Amino acid sequence: MINRLAIVGALGFALTGPALAADAPKDTRSCMDSVFALAKSAQGKKLSDAKLNDIEGLMTKMEDHCISKKFSEAAKVGQQITAAIGK
Repeated sequence: MINRLAIVGALGFALTGPALAADAPKDTRSCMDSVFALAKSAQGKKLSDAKLNDIEGLMTKMEDHCISKKFSEAAKVGQQITAAIGK
């Protein structure tokens, strides 16, 4: 779980131009960049294992929306992740 957040965070750091989750992404790349940026943000917080599990589930859901090109749904999940992180 924490390893996955670390890996996703590292990938997000390597990618350029992460978008904010509150804005609906325009394409799959920017959508996934949003997921990576949120993962990096979550990694920087001291969150309980239960909260990290919830966030990981939401990130998986957001990734699925990105892959399915359901960008407005992905943005809504991104807002839920942001709220869960306490950003």
